[in-house]
Amino acid sequence: MTQISLVNNKKNNIDLVLAPVKGDIHVTEATIHELIAASEYTSLYVDNGNIKNAIAELNSVLKPLQANMQGREIKYQILERRDAHVTIEIDNDKMSATAEISTALGGSHLTAKAILTAAQKAGVVKGFSKEELIKLAQHAAKEAPGSIVKGEIAQGRLAINGKDAKIKLLVESAQDRILKPKERDDGSVDMRDLGDIICVKVGDPLVQKLPLTEGIDGFTVTGEPLKPEPGNNVDICAGNGTTISPKNENVLLSTLVGLPRIIENGMEVDEVYKIKNVDVSSGHIKFEGSVIIDGDVCEGMKVIASGDITIGGFVESAYLEAGGDITINTGIIGRKQDVEELNIKDITMSAHIEAKGKIYAKYCQYAEISCRSLRVENQMMHSIVNVEEDLWLGAEAKANGKLIAGHITAGNSVSAGIVGATAGSTTIITFEKRLNTFRDALQELEEQVKHESVKTNELKDAQKKLSSLPKDKQNPEILAKVISTFQHHAKRMGELLNEKELLEAKTQEYIESVYVSASDKLYHGVEMIVGDFREKTKREYGPSKMKYKDRKIIIDPIVAS
Repeated sequence: MTQISLVNNKKNNIDLVLAPVKGDIHVTEATIHELIAASEYTSLYVDNGNIKNAIAELNSVLKPLQANMQGREIKYQILERRDAHVTIEIDNDKMSATAEISTALGGSHLTAKAILTAAQKAGVVKGFSKEELIKLAQHAAKEAPGSIVKGEIAQGRLAINGKDAKIKLLVESAQDRILKPKERDDGSVDMRDLGDIICVKVGDPLVQKLPLTEGIDGFTVTGEPLKPEPGNNVDICAGNGTTISPKNENVLLSTLVGLPRIIENGMEVDEVYKIKNVDVSSGHIKFEGSVIIDGDVCEGMKVIASGDITIGGFVESAYLEAGGDITINTGIIGRKQDVEELNIKDITMSAHIEAKGKIYAKYCQYAEISCRSLRVENQMMHSIVNVEEDLWLGAEAKANGKLIAGHITAGNSVSAGIVGATAGSTTIITFEKRLNTFRDALQELEEQVKHESVKTNELKDAQKKLSSLPKDKQNPEILAKVISTFQHHAKRMGELLNEKELLEAKTQEYIESVYVSASDKLYHGVEMIVGDFREKTKREYGPSKMKYKDRKIIIDPIVAS
């Protein structure tokens, strides 16, 4: 019977030693694998090729032998101690590197330092994590021999773009002040008390520019630097009554004693006119500067200011016009009239409020309002509103107010807690004004394209006629001029067509961005109009958003996040 043994060799690997003896029992590859499985060498790499070779040679040696005769010894290395091996892979964007470890087969495990060295040889030079290297080495050492273990060992760092320059306000505006009513000694507040006039003196700092930052460099794991984009700059706008500080170009100072008013990227300082009430005893107010009214603006009165208008009480069937913001601490009340049944062009409201900036009031009814943006804190009823940007009904942080009936023309959005009323009074919300601007621009472009098209066709015909003349009658200078003029108009037509395409895309993007949002209820009778598309609610909805999609106005539920 052939003797089989596993013997250590000089390389500290294992040889299969066969002492052939011809007999009835045949040695097969399975016999060898059973021997290995029962040995202490199960963790070593098995060379199946050498096992096959050993069995083939054994059969060759045994074939000519007589029964029980012994043949020459056969020796093959079939088990090998192999150290753990690591392969480093760098992502295509070079922002991370991964180590793939084939765990040891009876050989040495990899240390964290060995993995690091292999990574460095592969070109990874930055972004290593010492913790991940140690963790990966420990993990691989615990896994079964011959397993594959992967782990990220290095990460690049994206460049962090710089921050834009910002304008920081150093004083409150009148609107900021009125929204913080004066506290009484007992802790309650007097909503009608505006407190002291918010005046600045000559030399007072108004705003400070916080300069842009350059950003923070990044890098790839291969050490390539990634440069950030610096922030965008803004320039301080020195409005009337202000100047840039001679000692610090990033600070704006007041040159007047007056009321600070916020403008884009800066401030103005207005002269201030303060009065208790505006009524028949005071007469109308027209003032170059800002006006502060502690009490009410009574019926039939007018207040016109080039700056802000700040009112502590009511506005009742009055006319207000401001070059800045209008802030009304209580409400706007106009005379009741049938708003829904009349054409909007035939309606003249008794309360007319107009501002080039923002308007704020606690509530509003039967008024006509025009401004950049409008916030009514509690409720707006039966009013005509034209806002360039947004209408917001509710607290500053949450649109939880009520919008009941009326005609609203908005630029971007209308947001409220409740839109419409249980009685079904019509609430019309349109985004037509901005769309008309787009349409006018498109029409102008189309007319220009038509003009250029006529010109190019005329010049093309002229070019053909000149080219078809007999050579002795052709004038090369005139032909060259016609060709040059044709090319100029053709190029211009191409530019106009490109502008038209971009404007059409911008128009579509705008149409898809506008919406009406009701965070609590959307009642029946609310009509939204976007261009040629309109939809009127026919039932009550829960929290909903009306918007344009796929050539129609849809109503989507608002799902709480």
